[in-house]
Amino acid sequence: MNVRSLIIYPVFILVLILAGCGDDLEADLHTYEESTAALTDLNNDYNETINEMDFDKLQAMYYGDEEENLEYLQQLQTEVDETLLPIAEDLEAEIDKVEVDNPEVEELHSIMQESVSVKKDFAAQMSSFLNSYVLSIDSNSQLVTLSQSFITHQEERDDIIESAESDEEIEEMNRLIEVLNDNSEALDEHSTVFHKEKSAEEKEQYANDILLPLIDEQIGALNALNLSTDKATRARTISLEMYYNYRTYFEERKNVMASVENLQEISLENLLPLVETASTLDEQYQETLETKKNEAR
Repeated sequence: MNVRSLIIYPVFILVLILAGCGDDLEADLHTYEESTAALTDLNNDYNETINEMDFDKLQAMYYGDEEENLEYLQQLQTEVDETLLPIAEDLEAEIDKVEVDNPEVEELHSIMQESVSVKKDFAAQMSSFLNSYVLSIDSNSQLVTLSQSFITHQEERDDIIESAESDEEIEEMNRLIEVLNDNSEALDEHSTVFHKEKSAEEKEQYANDILLPLIDEQIGALNALNLSTDKATRARTISLEMYYNYRTYFEERKNVMASVENLQEISLENLLPLVETASTLDEQYQETLETKKNEAR
Protein backbone atom coordinates (compact mmCIF):
# COMPACT_ATOMS: atom_id res chain seq x y z
CA MET A 1 0.00 0.00 0.00
CA ASN A 2 1.57 3.30 -1.09
CA VAL A 3 1.54 6.59 0.80
CA ARG A 4 -1.21 8.06 -1.35
CA SER A 5 -3.52 5.19 -0.38
CA LEU A 6 -2.69 5.61 3.33
CA ILE A 7 -3.62 9.28 3.23
CA ILE A 8 -6.87 8.80 1.33
CA TYR A 9 -8.01 5.73 3.24
CA PRO A 10 -8.90 7.48 6.54
CA VAL A 11 -10.75 10.17 4.62
CA PHE A 12 -12.63 7.48 2.73
CA ILE A 13 -13.54 5.79 6.03
CA LEU A 14 -14.72 9.11 7.45
CA VAL A 15 -16.98 9.65 4.43
CA LEU A 16 -18.42 6.18 4.90
CA ILE A 17 -19.03 6.82 8.60
CA LEU A 18 -20.71 10.14 7.92
CA ALA A 19 -22.82 8.59 5.22
CA GLY A 20 -23.77 5.81 7.61
CA CYS A 21 -24.71 8.34 10.29
CA GLY A 22 -26.82 10.18 7.78
CA ASP A 23 -28.62 6.97 6.85
CA ASP A 24 -29.24 6.22 10.54
CA LEU A 25 -30.57 9.72 11.21
CA GLU A 26 -32.82 9.60 8.18
CA ALA A 27 -34.20 6.22 9.25
CA ASP A 28 -34.61 7.33 12.86
CA LEU A 29 -36.40 10.51 11.80
CA HIS A 30 -38.74 8.46 9.63
CA THR A 31 -39.42 6.09 12.53
CA TYR A 32 -39.94 9.03 14.87
CA GLU A 33 -42.46 10.69 12.56
CA GLU A 34 -44.36 7.43 12.26
CA SER A 35 -44.39 6.90 16.03
CA THR A 36 -45.58 10.47 16.65
CA ALA A 37 -48.34 10.52 14.02
CA ALA A 38 -51.08 10.38 16.66
CA LEU A 39 -49.23 13.02 18.67
CA THR A 40 -49.07 15.30 15.64
CA ASP A 41 -52.80 14.89 15.00
CA LEU A 42 -53.60 15.74 18.62
CA ASN A 43 -51.29 18.74 18.46
CA ASN A 44 -53.10 19.99 15.37
CA ASP A 45 -56.46 19.48 17.11
CA TYR A 46 -55.23 21.48 20.09
CA ASN A 47 -54.00 24.34 17.91
CA GLU A 48 -57.21 24.45 15.87
CA THR A 49 -59.29 24.49 19.07
CA ILE A 50 -57.32 27.24 20.75
CA ASN A 51 -57.29 29.38 17.60
CA GLU A 52 -61.10 29.43 17.70
CA MET A 53 -61.18 30.77 21.27
CA ASP A 54 -61.50 34.51 21.85
CA PHE A 55 -59.14 35.19 24.73
CA ASP A 56 -58.92 38.89 23.85
CA LYS A 57 -62.58 39.18 24.82
CA LEU A 58 -61.87 37.38 28.10
CA GLN A 59 -59.00 39.75 28.86
CA ALA A 60 -61.15 42.82 28.10
CA MET A 61 -63.89 41.58 30.44
CA TYR A 62 -61.56 40.67 33.27
CA TYR A 63 -59.80 44.03 33.26
CA GLY A 64 -63.05 45.97 32.99
CA ASP A 65 -62.63 47.20 29.41
CA GLU A 66 -65.76 45.32 28.36
CA GLU A 67 -68.97 44.41 30.18
CA GLU A 68 -68.94 40.92 31.67
CA ASN A 69 -70.91 38.41 29.63
CA LEU A 70 -71.69 35.35 31.73
CA GLU A 71 -73.05 33.38 28.77
CA TYR A 72 -69.81 33.88 26.82
CA LEU A 73 -67.70 32.96 29.85
CA GLN A 74 -69.70 29.80 30.50
CA GLN A 75 -69.38 28.80 26.85
CA LEU A 76 -65.62 29.38 26.94
CA GLN A 77 -65.42 27.45 30.20
CA THR A 78 -67.23 24.50 28.60
CA GLU A 79 -64.92 24.57 25.56
CA VAL A 80 -61.83 24.55 27.76
CA ASP A 81 -63.10 21.88 30.17
CA GLU A 82 -64.69 19.55 27.62
CA THR A 83 -62.44 20.00 24.58
CA LEU A 84 -59.12 21.77 25.15
CA LEU A 85 -58.13 20.19 28.46
CA PRO A 86 -58.94 16.61 27.36
CA ILE A 87 -56.82 17.12 24.21
CA ALA A 88 -53.96 18.46 26.34
CA GLU A 89 -54.23 15.44 28.64
CA ASP A 90 -54.21 13.11 25.63
CA LEU A 91 -51.14 14.92 24.31
CA GLU A 92 -49.37 14.37 27.62
CA ALA A 93 -50.31 10.68 27.65
CA GLU A 94 -49.31 10.18 24.02
CA ILE A 95 -45.88 11.82 24.31
CA ASP A 96 -45.05 9.59 27.27
CA LYS A 97 -45.37 6.58 24.95
CA VAL A 98 -42.67 7.81 22.55
CA GLU A 99 -39.17 6.36 23.00
CA VAL A 100 -36.15 8.02 21.40
CA ASP A 101 -32.58 6.63 21.28
CA ASN A 102 -30.90 8.84 18.71
CA PRO A 103 -29.43 12.02 20.34
CA GLU A 104 -30.23 14.01 17.20
CA VAL A 105 -33.87 12.98 17.38
CA GLU A 106 -33.88 13.49 21.15
CA GLU A 107 -33.04 17.15 20.56
CA LEU A 108 -36.11 17.40 18.33
CA HIS A 109 -38.30 15.44 20.72
CA SER A 110 -37.40 17.64 23.68
CA ILE A 111 -38.91 20.64 21.87
CA MET A 112 -42.17 18.75 21.43
CA GLN A 113 -42.10 17.71 25.09
CA GLU A 114 -41.76 21.33 26.15
CA SER A 115 -44.57 22.36 23.83
CA VAL A 116 -46.89 19.69 25.24
CA SER A 117 -45.98 20.71 28.78
CA VAL A 118 -46.82 24.36 28.06
CA LYS A 119 -50.11 23.37 26.41
CA LYS A 120 -51.13 21.19 29.37
CA ASP A 121 -50.20 23.93 31.87
CA PHE A 122 -52.20 26.50 29.93
CA ALA A 123 -55.29 24.32 29.58
CA ALA A 124 -55.27 23.30 33.25
CA GLN A 125 -54.69 26.82 34.54
CA MET A 126 -57.24 28.35 32.16
CA SER A 127 -59.80 25.79 33.31
CA SER A 128 -59.16 26.72 36.93
CA PHE A 129 -59.22 30.44 36.12
CA LEU A 130 -62.52 30.29 34.24
CA ASN A 131 -64.16 28.11 36.88
CA SER A 132 -63.21 30.64 39.55
CA TYR A 133 -64.15 33.63 37.40
CA VAL A 134 -67.59 32.28 36.52
CA LEU A 135 -68.19 31.23 40.13
CA SER A 136 -67.23 34.67 41.43
CA ILE A 137 -69.61 36.42 39.01
CA ASP A 138 -72.45 34.02 39.80
CA SER A 139 -71.87 34.24 43.56
CA ASN A 140 -71.68 38.04 43.49
CA SER A 141 -74.95 38.09 41.57
CA GLN A 142 -76.47 35.80 44.21
CA LEU A 143 -75.24 38.13 46.97
CA VAL A 144 -76.93 41.10 45.32
CA THR A 145 -80.18 39.16 44.97
CA LEU A 146 -80.02 37.99 48.58
CA SER A 147 -79.34 41.52 49.83
CA GLN A 148 -82.41 42.77 47.98
CA SER A 149 -84.50 39.91 49.36
CA PHE A 150 -83.50 40.80 52.94
CA ILE A 151 -84.98 44.28 52.49
CA THR A 152 -88.17 42.98 50.87
CA HIS A 153 -88.71 40.29 53.51
CA GLN A 154 -88.04 42.64 56.38
CA GLU A 155 -90.53 45.20 55.09
CA GLU A 156 -93.18 42.52 54.61
CA ARG A 157 -92.57 41.06 58.08
CA ASP A 158 -92.65 44.47 59.75
CA ASP A 159 -96.01 45.22 58.11
CA ILE A 160 -97.44 41.95 59.41
CA ILE A 161 -96.10 42.52 62.92
CA GLU A 162 -97.59 46.02 63.00
CA SER A 163 -100.95 44.66 61.85
CA ALA A 164 -101.37 42.48 64.96
CA GLU A 165 -104.67 43.42 66.66
CA SER A 166 -106.00 40.71 68.94
CA ASP A 167 -104.45 39.93 72.31
CA GLU A 168 -103.41 36.49 71.05
CA GLU A 169 -101.76 37.95 67.94
CA ILE A 170 -99.93 40.57 69.99
CA GLU A 171 -98.76 37.99 72.56
CA GLU A 172 -97.42 35.67 69.88
CA MET A 173 -95.79 38.54 68.01
CA ASN A 174 -94.04 39.65 71.20
CA ARG A 175 -92.63 36.15 71.73
CA LEU A 176 -91.51 36.04 68.11
CA ILE A 177 -89.91 39.49 68.38
CA GLU A 178 -88.04 38.44 71.54
CA VAL A 179 -86.47 35.48 69.72
CA LEU A 180 -85.72 37.61 66.66
CA ASN A 181 -84.02 40.28 68.77
CA ASP A 182 -81.85 37.69 70.54
CA ASN A 183 -80.97 36.14 67.20
CA SER A 184 -80.15 39.51 65.61
CA GLU A 185 -77.89 40.54 68.47
CA ALA A 186 -75.85 37.33 68.26
CA LEU A 187 -75.79 37.36 64.45
CA ASP A 188 -74.65 40.99 64.30
CA GLU A 189 -71.86 40.29 66.78
CA HIS A 190 -70.51 37.29 64.91
CA SER A 191 -70.99 38.88 61.47
CA THR A 192 -68.79 41.76 62.62
CA VAL A 193 -66.09 39.33 63.73
CA PHE A 194 -66.41 37.46 60.42
CA HIS A 195 -65.80 40.61 58.37
CA LYS A 196 -62.83 41.57 60.54
CA GLU A 197 -61.05 38.24 59.98
CA LYS A 198 -57.98 38.93 57.85
CA SER A 199 -57.53 36.02 55.46
CA ALA A 200 -60.05 34.18 53.30
CA GLU A 201 -59.07 30.96 55.06
CA GLU A 202 -59.80 32.49 58.48
CA LYS A 203 -63.14 33.82 57.27
CA GLU A 204 -64.12 30.45 55.84
CA GLN A 205 -63.17 28.68 59.07
CA TYR A 206 -65.13 31.20 61.15
CA ALA A 207 -68.18 30.76 58.92
CA ASN A 208 -67.98 26.97 59.14
CA ASP A 209 -67.26 26.79 62.88
CA ILE A 210 -69.33 29.69 64.23
CA LEU A 211 -71.67 31.51 61.86
CA LEU A 212 -73.39 28.66 60.02
CA PRO A 213 -73.98 26.57 63.18
CA LEU A 214 -75.30 29.73 64.88
CA ILE A 215 -77.81 30.34 62.07
CA ASP A 216 -78.92 26.70 62.28
CA GLU A 217 -79.54 27.15 66.02
CA GLN A 218 -81.50 30.33 65.37
CA ILE A 219 -83.62 28.56 62.78
CA GLY A 220 -84.29 25.88 65.37
CA ALA A 221 -85.31 28.50 67.95
CA LEU A 222 -87.83 30.00 65.51
CA ASN A 223 -89.27 26.59 64.66
CA ALA A 224 -89.60 25.78 68.37
CA LEU A 225 -92.04 28.66 68.96
CA ASN A 226 -95.61 27.50 69.52
CA LEU A 227 -97.63 29.86 67.33
CA SER A 228 -101.22 29.49 66.21
CA THR A 229 -102.39 32.80 64.74
CA ASP A 230 -102.11 33.29 61.00
CA LYS A 231 -100.24 36.59 61.32
CA ALA A 232 -97.62 35.32 63.77
CA THR A 233 -97.17 32.14 61.74
CA ARG A 234 -96.72 34.16 58.55
CA ALA A 235 -94.23 36.49 60.25
CA ARG A 236 -92.23 33.47 61.41
CA THR A 237 -92.30 31.93 57.92
CA ILE A 238 -90.88 35.12 56.45
CA SER A 239 -88.26 35.22 59.22
CA LEU A 240 -87.26 31.63 58.45
CA GLU A 241 -86.87 32.53 54.77
CA MET A 242 -84.58 35.36 55.85
CA TYR A 243 -82.46 33.05 58.01
CA TYR A 244 -82.15 30.46 55.26
CA ASN A 245 -81.05 33.32 53.02
CA TYR A 246 -78.54 34.39 55.68
CA ARG A 247 -77.13 30.90 55.51
CA THR A 248 -76.96 31.01 51.72
CA TYR A 249 -75.39 34.46 51.92
CA PHE A 250 -72.44 33.24 53.97
CA GLU A 251 -72.07 30.13 51.79
CA GLU A 252 -71.86 32.40 48.73
CA ARG A 253 -69.41 34.66 50.53
CA LYS A 254 -67.20 31.62 51.03
CA ASN A 255 -67.44 30.88 47.29
CA VAL A 256 -66.52 34.46 46.40
CA MET A 257 -63.53 34.45 48.75
CA ALA A 258 -62.27 31.13 47.40
CA SER A 259 -62.71 32.35 43.81
CA VAL A 260 -60.94 35.65 44.44
CA GLU A 261 -58.06 33.87 46.14
CA ASN A 262 -57.68 31.47 43.22
CA LEU A 263 -57.87 34.30 40.68
CA GLN A 264 -55.10 36.08 42.53
CA GLU A 265 -52.92 32.97 42.33
CA ILE A 266 -53.53 32.54 38.59
CA SER A 267 -52.45 35.73 36.84
CA LEU A 268 -54.24 36.14 33.52
CA GLU A 269 -51.43 38.47 32.50
CA ASN A 270 -48.95 35.59 32.86
CA LEU A 271 -51.31 32.90 31.61
CA LEU A 272 -52.30 34.22 28.17
CA PRO A 273 -48.69 34.54 26.86
CA LEU A 274 -48.40 30.74 27.16
CA VAL A 275 -50.47 30.50 23.96
CA GLU A 276 -47.75 32.35 22.05
CA THR A 277 -45.02 30.36 23.82
CA ALA A 278 -46.56 27.08 22.66
CA SER A 279 -46.92 28.42 19.12
CA THR A 280 -43.26 29.47 19.07
CA LEU A 281 -42.19 26.02 20.26
CA ASP A 282 -44.26 24.40 17.50
CA GLU A 283 -42.53 26.57 14.92
CA GLN A 284 -39.15 25.73 16.43
CA TYR A 285 -40.04 22.04 16.26
CA GLN A 286 -40.92 22.23 12.55
CA GLU A 287 -37.77 24.20 11.74
CA THR A 288 -35.59 21.73 13.66
CA LEU A 289 -37.28 18.78 11.96
CA GLU A 290 -36.61 20.22 8.51
CA THR A 291 -33.00 20.98 9.46
CA LYS A 292 -32.48 17.41 10.67
CA LYS A 293 -33.99 16.02 7.48
CA ASN A 294 -31.68 18.15 5.35
CA GLU A 295 -28.69 17.01 7.39
CA ALA A 296 -29.68 13.38 6.89
CA ARG A 297 -29.84 13.63 3.08
